[in-house]
Amino acid sequence: MPDSISFLIAGHCLRIVGDRESALLRKIPGFPVFVTENAEPEWQVVFGKEIAKPEQWNEIYHFVFEADTMSCSLANNNGVYYFSMEPFDESIPPLLMRYSGGDTVEATVGADADMLRFALWIALGLLSLPSKMVLIHSSTIVHQGRAVLFLGESGTGKSTHTRLWLKSIPDAHLLNDDSPVLAFENGEAVVYGSPWSGKTHCYHQLRFPLAGVVRLSQAPYNSIRRLGIVEALSAMHPSCPPALEQDERYQDCIMDLLSDVLGTVPVFHLECLPDEDAAWTSHDAIFKQ
Repeated sequence: MPDSISFLIAGHCLRIVGDRESALLRKIPGFPVFVTENAEPEWQVVFGKEIAKPEQWNEIYHFVFEADTMSCSLANNNGVYYFSMEPFDESIPPLLMRYSGGDTVEATVGADADMLRFALWIALGLLSLPSKMVLIHSSTIVHQGRAVLFLGESGTGKSTHTRLWLKSIPDAHLLNDDSPVLAFENGEAVVYGSPWSGKTHCYHQLRFPLAGVVRLSQAPYNSIRRLGIVEALSAMHPSCPPALEQDERYQDCIMDLLSDVLGTVPVFHLECLPDEDAAWTSHDAIFKQ
């Protein structure tokens, strides 16, 4: 029987089945923090399957992976989802996943650590989003026992702003710097740490209620305002997984989750400089309401 390893992520147990993949995941930074041996698996990703790429490929999203190393594509063929990762270096074998619904994603053999890490990010998205949880592109601070999501396109200063919080705001600490899990549980918006934190090694198996969301943009001044529901939705929506946003079923799940979150949590737009005053401007808007 193939080796397996289980992770407790956002309160849910994900089991990975596959000898090579289980061995790799014991060494990839971030994942060992989330290993569990006591929880019953709710979802699983089974590697080593023989999966043929269908001739009819109904692509819903395509992108080039980090550093232009491979082509990635998500397809929906009559409710069966396929995700392919095809390296431009032909000496590296491609990875193909298939999800037909239920609690299991099937995949071919994982090629390397980077491919495996990202494939599991996609797999968890496919499995978990109907449960009102999503991996959201964000840098996340915790202060006074509550989390704040800082959103923005790459290069807008999310990590810079959280570093200013860490430097300037007493007792602030970083939960995740790339892909925390946003969830809605028992009428409350909450944020979990995850094994995916970009280039910052910040991995915490912790859960905090969400205090607020801040969309950042660069400006020659510091100014913050609270957004109305429509603007708030527009501020949060781009930070959800773009591949899943292109699919009608998952789009509905994202909108349901965001609607619940926006009913309980304020969302702000911060135009800012990269300075200490910007950190205090966002802090005061959230924690001195």
